[in-house]
Amino acid sequence: MNEELLTLQNLSKYYTSDRLVTVGLNSINLAFSRGEFVAVTGESGSGKSTLAHVLGGILPYEGGELLFKGKPTSHYDGADWERYRRDCVSFISQNYGILPGATVMDNVVSALRLTGISKAEAKSEAEKILREVELWELRSRRAAKLSSGQKQRLSIARALAKPAPILIADEPTGNLDAENSAKIISLLAKAARERLVILITHEFSEAENFVTRHISIHDGKVVMDSLLREPAAPEEPKAVPKRKSRGLFAYVAGLQLRSRPVWSALMLFFFTLTVFAVFSLAGTFISALDDTPTRLYDDSAFQNGDSQRIAVAKADGSDMTEKDEQTLLGVKYVESLESYGYLSDIKYAYREDVDYRWRYSLDTVSGKGPDGDYQRVSSVSFIQSEMPFAKTVPEFPDEREFLSDGRLPENMYEVVAAGDESLIGSSFPVFLQDGKNWSRSAYIYIEVTVVGVTDYGKGLYFHDDLGRVFLSDVEMFAKISSSSRRNYYYLYMPAPDLSGAEARLDKSTYEQIRSARNEDSFEFPMPRLDYLSNREKDVTLNFIGYHLSPFNGIIEVSPEKFAELGRSGKGGQISLTIEDYAYTDRVLNELTKLGYAAVSPYRECSTIQDPTLARQRMQTLRICAAALAVALVLQVVVQRAMFSLETESYLLMKNIGLDCKTARLSILCQVLFFALFGQVLGLLAILGFGAAGIESIGRLLRYLPASHMILLSLIHLGACCATALWIMNALQKQAYPNSGFVSDLDWSALDDEEAKQ
Repeated sequence: MNEELLTLQNLSKYYTSDRLVTVGLNSINLAFSRGEFVAVTGESGSGKSTLAHVLGGILPYEGGELLFKGKPTSHYDGADWERYRRDCVSFISQNYGILPGATVMDNVVSALRLTGISKAEAKSEAEKILREVELWELRSRRAAKLSSGQKQRLSIARALAKPAPILIADEPTGNLDAENSAKIISLLAKAARERLVILITHEFSEAENFVTRHISIHDGKVVMDSLLREPAAPEEPKAVPKRKSRGLFAYVAGLQLRSRPVWSALMLFFFTLTVFAVFSLAGTFISALDDTPTRLYDDSAFQNGDSQRIAVAKADGSDMTEKDEQTLLGVKYVESLESYGYLSDIKYAYREDVDYRWRYSLDTVSGKGPDGDYQRVSSVSFIQSEMPFAKTVPEFPDEREFLSDGRLPENMYEVVAAGDESLIGSSFPVFLQDGKNWSRSAYIYIEVTVVGVTDYGKGLYFHDDLGRVFLSDVEMFAKISSSSRRNYYYLYMPAPDLSGAEARLDKSTYEQIRSARNEDSFEFPMPRLDYLSNREKDVTLNFIGYHLSPFNGIIEVSPEKFAELGRSGKGGQISLTIEDYAYTDRVLNELTKLGYAAVSPYRECSTIQDPTLARQRMQTLRICAAALAVALVLQVVVQRAMFSLETESYLLMKNIGLDCKTARLSILCQVLFFALFGQVLGLLAILGFGAAGIESIGRLLRYLPASHMILLSLIHLGACCATALWIMNALQKQAYPNSGFVSDLDWSALDDEEAKQ
């Protein structure tokens, strides 16, 4: 005797609305066994499809009992019915019930994978079935592009591939021509050799020669149950492969993404856009928290207020060493190092009519100069706002090639210029000025020659001797008369045309001393500062003339004597150039950890607040905060709306065995995929805009240290996950209204029992 699979005992189904109750099935008593091919007929609305959906576990019943393998199902909860649909029933819908965006192969494989069959076994079985229904050549075509007959054959193939003992076909030939209908009926008859097949149809004549039993329903009642022929002894059912449900949610998520490429691309673009907005707005907000840009710079302490400059000294005030330089170059975000930090506050002019102008005056005798009405005199006026700050050849943290052509300077009168090789060999005057300690009219004048060029930075790069000039300050006591004594602070400067102990003073001092002594040259004891031994030693210099610079504080000596008299070390201050002002706090914190005293001149000396800039800053903060909140809310709303478009495909997969828990987890998996890849693409987009020259966007990331970026990523991810929970709950209400998460039946015992049979 064939195994009895389904038994209906006074089973009833009702449809309720606000005002009335409609009977779908009315106290039906039926029994179905493996090997039967049953045709169920009746007029439209008679209850045929209702019976199919109740037997398939898609619709609940309200009265009587449905027994599966002799065991009642009235106590099934949602999880039990999900397991029943997954493992016990293959369902063919009259509207195909296939996934339109998925390929033919994916449609069949999905039915097998949802039962827990491995990927390799599912593909192998799918190939056999698709060859049998003549769809193998179309395996890569999307189901939406198939003809009606091909779609129905695909639906049959998916049902046949699933190793379930019950196959229910709800009007599978309703939209087919006679030829395709015959093929479908033949396939179902073949399937009945090893399982129970229940065919719901309007056209009994199509299946009359194949079915073993004919049941007719009218107004929800069985009006005829006729045995047409004895069912053959069923064949041994296919062995059910070992099921593995772990990680199935990832497969479902991937199937959803593959099935809807346009939707997936739009979602990824949307998430990328929200990440771009969140990080950009956050970067703007954080940058606006610093009110330094709203303050006016006071150059009384540091002349050079470059925002990328960091002034560094040792905590004990001692001189910097090469070891200190290497340590500082190892600090993250340091772009370059200036060994002579004080030099960074020395301005220089070298471009006529750009940062200086020659003064002209009328000849007092002729009223004209040699070149016209005016003549040039040895005086210049400076355009302070345009004058750059001096710098020596910088040190870099990497093996960067500084020179693009030529060579490095070998003395203070040779320079490297930023530009092309045509500059090499050119000579011009340079005027150096200490705006902090000198008058606006005082300067040091030198003639320089370009010996090398670079593509780094701009302006001129001097020899280290210039840095040492501004470290070699000494105090000289000169007796101008027998009764007076004045203090002078001098800078030693090397002069290649001098030798031995010869020296030149600035013009004013030289003439005063020469006049007092009534001699053209004279010897004078000068203190030498020996910084290595920290002791002062007197050196006698023979002053033979004067220097033409209008700065009263120059002592020109030979290069050899300059090396002896000047400082041999680096001085007590080093200037660092960082990659961007946004890294200031991170660099200062790191320098403090290393034991150095460091300050940002731009930040410390910006003291007087501009009311207009302050108002603009507060407005920026308010706008960014509001826009950030709007971006997160918009993300939640659009994400929810976009994922609601997946409900239909989840309903289709539910009918072929997708359980609620896996469906929910697949939603979360998709959201995490979009969120994480969106974050990566969003950050790459910001970096890309920065690399493309849109610095205002690219630099926003620099205001976000790793901790801030992680926090923002977590906030964005948290908003995504909160929305995912909303979507998951909505899906459960729509597709699994009565679902639980854990079955209260021992389905493993049922599986073992089935295996024994």
